[in-house]
Amino acid sequence: MLSHVCPDYDDPQSSDPSALYGDGIKGKRHIIGWAVAGTCAFIASMISFHLLYRHAKNYNKPSEQRHIMRIVLMIPIYAVISFLSFRFYKEAIYYETIRDCYEAFVIYSFFILLLTYLGDDNQAQRSKITGSDRRKLLYPLNCFYYNPMNENFLYYMKYGILQYVAIKPLCTLAAVVLQYFGLYCDTAYDFHFGMVYITIVNFISVSVALYCLVLFYQTINVEIQEHSPFMKFMCVKMVVFFCYWQSCLLSLLGALGVFKPDDGWTMLNVELGISSVLICAEMVVFATLHVYSFSYLPYVIPGVTTPITKSLRDGFNPMDMVREIIWACHDTVLLFQGKPIPVRDGHLEFKLKRAHTVRVRRRDRLFRSRKPTGASSVVDPNLAAIYQATLESEDALDAAEHEEQARVGLLANADGHNYQSTSNV
Repeated sequence: MLSHVCPDYDDPQSSDPSALYGDGIKGKRHIIGWAVAGTCAFIASMISFHLLYRHAKNYNKPSEQRHIMRIVLMIPIYAVISFLSFRFYKEAIYYETIRDCYEAFVIYSFFILLLTYLGDDNQAQRSKITGSDRRKLLYPLNCFYYNPMNENFLYYMKYGILQYVAIKPLCTLAAVVLQYFGLYCDTAYDFHFGMVYITIVNFISVSVALYCLVLFYQTINVEIQEHSPFMKFMCVKMVVFFCYWQSCLLSLLGALGVFKPDDGWTMLNVELGISSVLICAEMVVFATLHVYSFSYLPYVIPGVTTPITKSLRDGFNPMDMVREIIWACHDTVLLFQGKPIPVRDGHLEFKLKRAHTVRVRRRDRLFRSRKPTGASSVVDPNLAAIYQATLESEDALDAAEHEEQARVGLLANADGHNYQSTSNV
């Protein structure tokens, strides 16, 4: 039986660390690469952390800023992970696990941010989509049509993106397990090892997610034009998808022998070094673009700040994503069974509405704990009126729901009389 062996380009003699510290520029290329990658990672991280701090300090619209903060943190994670992967290349697959999992988190957050710009609940989102109800799909499926007015359109887009959120971490975990048992082989595209299959699955998944994201953006870009979505879309798309395809291209070039080992540099050294330095340098550019694309200025209320710890805790709580994945799996089963999909955001059944009200009130306690800064300690009266009106309307809705439940229960026990409501007469 023929045995297949993964090529080992990390031969100790050909990757002697002492060769990396020779005389002249040629002997210091590795050190120069570390310096460039580390400097770029530091600059990108400082820019992003400052923007993140500003959002946390002015956390006045959690429904939007929660997702913006998650997107902003993507830059430091990409930059630091790339630097560590360059410096400790043998453990790169383990560092990249963190990056890949967070990458999926960012894709979900950006999609939900676009949905939030469109409306607060499913009915509002669907009603805001305007234009023709018969549109062509994007290339290469432009011979087919889709109906953005369809009640399931938003669900299809969400599922197309959520599949990547679930598949990407699973593929990364599978790669780590296979690497531990020596069955991954990241140095060759050999169908007897796991890297080829994981790469194919990742490529298909990320392509479907990108297609759905672009299609969704194209459908609603006019409706959300006031939020300047184009730069936000390009920042997220370029960071996540461009960096992924860039890594795939470099990996393919390495497998084809374009990169040659030389003077203590193995092929894997060269491949990881180029990828890491490029990503670290690109993150400085994207961090700068984030300052303008995801600015905190629209959320500033003069004289009012929010507790940073509470803002960060609310912003990076992943339970909303976990809940969406569970619901997506459940709804997929319902679709295959031909059953209607339950609406869970704005027209919920009584128990879910009650749970939603509890979450809203917990969020409101965050607003009440805000402290004034500066010379003025007076909160904007218009904003205070909005908060008070929101609470009063929620209390009235809860009271009406309780009254309706009690009335239905009493009428159900009545005999011989028609107690049908006359509210629809």
